[in-house]
Amino acid sequence: MRTVISSPSPSPSPSVIALLALLLCVLTGCQHHDDAPNDSTPDPTDSAPGDSTDSDDTDSDDTDSDDTSSGTPADPFDLAALVDQDTLLADITALQGFGTRYTGTPGGEASRAWIMDELQAAGLPTEEDPFEGGVNVIARLDGTTDPEVIWVFSAHYDSTSELRDTIAPGADDNASGVAAVLSAARIMSQYRFKASIWFVAMGAEEQGSLGSAHLAGLMADQGLDVRGVVAPDMIAYWPLGDADAFDILGDTESESLVNDMAGIADEMGVANKVWIEHRYCMGDDHTSFQDAGFPAISPMDCVEAHNVRGTEEDTPHYHSTSDTVDTLYMPFTARVAQVIVASLATWAEPD
Repeated sequence: MRTVISSPSPSPSPSVIALLALLLCVLTGCQHHDDAPNDSTPDPTDSAPGDSTDSDDTDSDDTDSDDTSSGTPADPFDLAALVDQDTLLADITALQGFGTRYTGTPGGEASRAWIMDELQAAGLPTEEDPFEGGVNVIARLDGTTDPEVIWVFSAHYDSTSELRDTIAPGADDNASGVAAVLSAARIMSQYRFKASIWFVAMGAEEQGSLGSAHLAGLMADQGLDVRGVVAPDMIAYWPLGDADAFDILGDTESESLVNDMAGIADEMGVANKVWIEHRYCMGDDHTSFQDAGFPAISPMDCVEAHNVRGTEEDTPHYHSTSDTVDTLYMPFTARVAQVIVASLATWAEPD
């Protein structure tokens, strides 16, 4: 075309000249002026890389932020230090405030709803697990790399007394255990662990550990990989104060867990006593899991009082209307709860 356009013509007519001028204009870029209005409008395709970069930058910032908070695995002892005595006391007081939590009473129903709200507020998927005679509440923290591996932290939320239908404060038995579960859920839900952790408020323990028998049977039937269960029952009555020692009770199948927790307690400077005896506290929730074939242990304040003859240990407020917060010693209670959190975090493995 350039050769044709530039070829000489001996006597061009005006129309030919005009045609040649038009062709020359087209070839030399005069069409730019015709397209100028389109250039003034941003091309979505051209702007996409910029938008994508901005979006990527934003996502990257969010990811960086997440990596900052969870990139370094949490230290179990640092998590334990987050257990707060005042929060434990507030939760125990709130549970006592329902008057009675005996299964089937309005207080029992209301306390279960309150526990469920607290677990949901911790950001955990939470559900009710009904069974004949009561309801469990289960909150799950899924593991990152081994979600099929499960660790259970449970405590029964029902209470009883000589006036069980109206007055059963159950501060030690077992609002103290539930408070520890709630504190652990709030803390550990903010971190990642390789294995899954189930935080469970167990129902109808005072009627024969119905809730734990149901859940243990369900887990066994489904073939779930439950590596261990921690079921504290009464962890707040410490008549010797800071000079007291908490019990860690298990059986031969859970002896390694007992020893693990005892070692962690020793490292944290919390006095403890180890018991390996399946018959002790038979009928408590941990024995339901033991009977189903799962390793299960129970931190508590009353192994000797309830199982060993001739001991000076006593639980004068057990199953009584006098089991109230003013009988508890919270500093040592908090230390026991800290040991449980450190143990659970160690087993589930921070990621």
